[in-house]
Amino acid sequence: MFHRSYTTLALPAVVLSIVAAQDAAAQDAVGLAVAPIPSETEQASAKVIQKQGDAWVTLREGAGPFICIADDPAADGFHSACYHTSLEPYMARGRELTSQGTVGRPNVEQRMAEIEAGTLEMPSYAFLHAIYAAEGWSGDMDAVQRHQSVIYTPFATAEDLGLPTRATRGAWLMGAGTANAHVMITP
Repeated sequence: MFHRSYTTLALPAVVLSIVAAQDAAAQDAVGLAVAPIPSETEQASAKVIQKQGDAWVTLREGAGPFICIADDPAADGFHSACYHTSLEPYMARGRELTSQGTVGRPNVEQRMAEIEAGTLEMPSYAFLHAIYAAEGWSGDMDAVQRHQSVIYTPFATAEDLGLPTRATRGAWLMGAGTANAHVMITP
C-alpha cells in the first residue's frame, strides 16, 4: 500500500516537473527571440512565434510593434528575426508558401509578383532586426556572429536612396527597384 501511495503522489510531481521544464524552455526561447530588438520596452511587448515541426506556434502574445521569430531548434546554428508588424502579411505569406513547398528564391519571387499585382499588402517601409550564429552555437550571446538590420523600401532604387547596390560594410540596397527592395545594414 505504501508503494502504491508513493507512486500516486510521485506521478503528479513528475508531470509538474515536465511542465515546468517546458515552460522554462519556452521562456528561454522567448528571451533569445527578442534579443535582436535594441529597446527593452519593445522586447517586452513583442509577439514571439516559433516553428515547431510543421506548425507555427505562438510562444508569447504581444501588443508591441514587433513580431519575433524564435530560433528553430531543429535547424543548425542560431537565427532570430524581429520585424515590424506592418510586415506580417508579407512574412505570413512566406511561411504559407514554404509550407506548400515553395522555398528560397521562388518563394520571394512569388511574393514580389503578388505585391506587384496588388494582392499582397506591403508597407512603404518597415524595419527588421536579426541575429545569427553558426552551427555549434552554445547559447552565449557574446558569441553571436552577425547582427543585421534591414529596412524594407519596396521599389526603391539606388538613385532614390543614394546607396550602393552591392554588399558593403554599412548600408547598401538589395533588390533595387523590386517589390522586395530593402536596405541592408551590417555593422
